[in-house]
Order: sequence, then C-alpha cells, then structure tokens
Amino acid sequence: MAKVKIALDIMGGDFAPRELILGAEKFAATGAADLILVGRESDIRSILPSLPAGCEICDTPEFIEMNESPTQALKKKRNASVALAARLVKEGKADGFVSAGSTGAQMAASLLEIGRIPGIERPAAAVVFPTSKEKGVVVLDVGANVDCKPHHLLHFALMGAAYSSCIFSIENPSVGLLNVGSEPGKGNEQSKAVYPLLETSIKNFAGNVEGDRLFEGVADVVVCDGFVGNVLLKASEGVSEGMTHALMSAMKAAELPPEVVKVIYSGLKRYRVDAPEYSAAPLLGINGVSIVCHGKSKAPVIANAIQLAVNYAAGNVVKNIANNPLLAKKAA
Repeated sequence: MAKVKIALDIMGGDFAPRELILGAEKFAATGAADLILVGRESDIRSILPSLPAGCEICDTPEFIEMNESPTQALKKKRNASVALAARLVKEGKADGFVSAGSTGAQMAASLLEIGRIPGIERPAAAVVFPTSKEKGVVVLDVGANVDCKPHHLLHFALMGAAYSSCIFSIENPSVGLLNVGSEPGKGNEQSKAVYPLLETSIKNFAGNVEGDRLFEGVADVVVCDGFVGNVLLKASEGVSEGMTHALMSAMKAAELPPEVVKVIYSGLKRYRVDAPEYSAAPLLGINGVSIVCHGKSKAPVIANAIQLAVNYAAGNVVKNIANNPLLAKKAA
C-alpha cells in the first residue's frame, strides 16, 4: 500500500515560511507520510538545504496575502501556494493538504479545485474543544458560514458525527445543538426550526447544549452556525490566554517551587490556544482532505496538523460522509 502524501502550503500563516518548514521537518522525522512542500523553493532551501526523506518541493512564487479578497486573488494568482496545494489533491498527487494562511482563501481554493461532497451545500470548519473529560468535543461550524439555514446545521451534525466516529473511534457519537437553554423550544427561529430535524435524523441526539455545559463534554459533537461558532472559538481562546496568564502570575507571586510550577503548567497545556491537539480544523464537506491551521501556528502545531490530515485521509472520513443515506438521497 502506497504511503499517504500530504501537500503543505508553506507560504500561509503569521510565521510563514519558517515555522511551516520546521513543522514539516518535525513531521518528516516520524516517517508517517510523504510531504510536498508548496511554496518558494529558495525559501525552503534556505532553511532546509537538504530535504528530509520523503519530502519534495512544488515551487511557486505566488501566495495569497491575508488582506486580499480570496476569490479575486485566486483568479489573478492561479498558481498561488494554497491553490496549487488544493490542485495536487484534485489531481491525485496528494491525499490531502494543510495551510495556515487565510481561511477564506483555503475555503475558496478547496471549493474551486476539489469541490464539495455530493449533497453538501456548505462545508464547515470543525474544531475540537477541550472538556473536563479526557476526550474533547467536536464543534462546527466555527467560521466558514456565518448565515445558515436549518438543513445546513443538519448537514453539519451528520458530518460532525462521521468525523468523530472515524477519527476518534466513537461509536454512535452524541450530537447536541448549541443553544441558550437546554429545554426544547428554546432559542431563536433557526434553533427552533433545526431541533426537530436533528431529533428525527440523528440517532444519538443530545438535545440543546448550553455554552457552559459544552466544556463538560455532555455531547461528542455540538453544532451551530459559523457566526456563533467563531465568536465561541475566539472568546474561548481569549479566556484561555487570560486564565493562563493569571495563573502563571499567581504562581510567581506565591513563589512556588519550580518543579510544582512545571507540573501545573503541564496540566494547563491542553487548555492553551496553541495546544497541538486542538489547533487544526478540517473543512468537512470538501470532497478531499483540507486542513485549516491557526494563523499563529508554529512548528509543533503544524506537525500535528499534518498528522491530522494523514488520519483524516486514512480514516475515510470523506467516504463516510458521502455514504450517509440522508445526504445521498438529497444528492440524487
């Protein structure tokens, strides 16, 4: 069986290209998959004069700036790094791609080059949030679609359940609807409309999930529109950074022994914004593997994102979503 091959857009992100390249080097050391580094070859060679085993370069000088309109930029820059990475997936030369650049540009490139899974109207970005339990909770959408209709949220639920099942080996994942109250009938018109759809279509529907209970792990998957999801994501990141700073300051003021501080800090790692296990989001609904990274991602996070792309490809997530009878019926 051929080894999985992942394309990495090394030109996207706040710390590109250096951290992307170092992340690729870190992942390549595992030998878990082959890599195609998509970007300016001179930049890659300046950091990695000798490529690690299993790595190759797809040279392009073009890339999408964060302040550019994604659709317009992709029309002008057909060989932008994110577009080329997506095209490698479309052409079967890569099994998936990873980028830390503009999410809008990545979504546009994924749609233009790879396309949607039949039956899916709106691909969604899914992020795993840490909970008080050992396992996290998959939340979607966290920013790809700010305006959604009820059936879009049903699609998110079906895709999130497939992702949770394939990647985290959860049999019959529970799915909840993010809402302002736990009782049926709560929420805005969208929430009230989607509740019965989820109740009749999802085998293990957990009902409404309030924001505070999300972090208790009361459901394996929680769905919302991208506007709410993005506010939740960024507010959670802010709280995480604020609490971490406050705790570190308190420990310093208390003059705790270094070994105690180390243990406490280690325990906080999974709740930090840059925790590698939570810093990558697949675009569920794309007919291929497209993994979004936070723009601030550094090498360890990039390495983990590449591993997620490998797991996503090997886990046949796309096939499992496409084979859902509810989506297959709509696509027909």
